[in-house]
Amino acid sequence: MSETRIPKSEITKLLHENSENRFRHTSYREENRRYHLLMQGDMAAVDEAVRISNPEIQGKLSSDPVRNMRYLFIIGTGLATRYMIEAGVPQERVYSLSDLYIQKADVLTTEKELKDLVRECWTEMVGLVRQHKNEKHISKPILTCLNYIDANFSSRITLKEIADQAGMHPNYLATVFKEELGESFGSYLMRRRIDTARALLTRTEYTYSQIAYSLAFCSQSHFIKVFRKNTGFTPRQYRMQFSDSNFVSSFEA
Repeated sequence: MSETRIPKSEITKLLHENSENRFRHTSYREENRRYHLLMQGDMAAVDEAVRISNPEIQGKLSSDPVRNMRYLFIIGTGLATRYMIEAGVPQERVYSLSDLYIQKADVLTTEKELKDLVRECWTEMVGLVRQHKNEKHISKPILTCLNYIDANFSSRITLKEIADQAGMHPNYLATVFKEELGESFGSYLMRRRIDTARALLTRTEYTYSQIAYSLAFCSQSHFIKVFRKNTGFTPRQYRMQFSDSNFVSSFEA
């Protein structure tokens, strides 16, 4: 028997202690209420998530109160991603949001900060579900395409490539894509790349050539030309105008 295996007697002991202390974990129905509200895009999910994040009703995962709440946050956020995907939100966006908030939770040092983070995170998640529900209906094949683009838009993606992912003829996919999203595949892909370039320019110290090649532009000059056409700014102008002063100073040094 493995030395790390928890013996049945330890489980029995904990059950007895919980009974003695009149502690009862939330029921399955109570536990899932916040997730079903989330799937509906109902802001009541936020208050429910904050309420149920209370360690007194969730259980003890660590003797350290902050670590205990951090564990509960990670579990709750991880489960929430599954329900958001079930609600139809593209999975790469869901996982990216979850990853960022779990990273944020990892460095917080007080229970209050973590409780506030629960409210912030769930507000963002409900908002993402609402945004998706307010958009035009997206069919399963097109959702497959969006998930594939989210995971690969830093590489060169062809219409045939995503058509293969969706199991559709490229010409038919092009028609359906534009009907459902209101823009062509090429326009959508370029918009995603420009939006990403905006974020990289203001939140990283990547050079213009690094950004260009990471987003599958054929050259830095091509990236600058396309970026200016879409935003009215050169990458340098955009970075200087929209980055905070402390961040900008590092580029000028």
